[in-house]
Amino acid sequence: MKIKDIENLEERIDRDFSWRKKELLQLKMAIEKNNIALSKKTLVRSGIALLCAHWEGFIRSVANYYVVYVCGQKIKNKDLKENFIAFKIRSDVKKSGESLKNSVHTKLLKKIESIQEQVFFVKFIDAPFKRIINTDSNLNYELFEEILQSIGLENIYETKKNYIDNEMLKYRHEIVHGENYNDSEYNFSEVYSQVLSIMEDFKLQIIDAAETKAHLKQL
Repeated sequence: MKIKDIENLEERIDRDFSWRKKELLQLKMAIEKNNIALSKKTLVRSGIALLCAHWEGFIRSVANYYVVYVCGQKIKNKDLKENFIAFKIRSDVKKSGESLKNSVHTKLLKKIESIQEQVFFVKFIDAPFKRIINTDSNLNYELFEEILQSIGLENIYETKKNYIDNEMLKYRHEIVHGENYNDSEYNFSEVYSQVLSIMEDFKLQIIDAAETKAHLKQL
């Protein structure tokens, strides 16, 4: 996958967001009409599970698009913020952390120095657990915050923590584990609005970061 300019980045993000939003909106309308064969309880439970799937899939996809876009700008490592360089050396960091040998630690430091003049590039493989950024099938607030930090974005979502962890994901865990609660309708409309709002804000934040070259070191 190659994303060479902002127009291509925005096109990919919009396309990804559009089909997810359409699918969720159709389900939301079905829940609100409440006049089809499936019970409202069944629709809401399905809706919460689907909402979580699209939340995780969208954040993962767009975060990866942004890193791939930065790769396409042909920027030297020395000119990028440190969070991007971390993608280049994370396997080396892991090896270094598992060793007490000074020689291993020295090798890591030498690698960091040696790649400074190289053009930034990390290979993107669109497969579970092989992507540059992964969500581990459970995109809670803590992991979302880590993703933001890994791509150098400001966390503007502190007020959304409750909706992510204590409503959306709490409902999702109850549903996917087959639990049958008396609170069968949940608060789908509210969670739907909150999560779609986060996805929209994240989309705009990524595009703004690309336009303002937020990935570059400040001189």
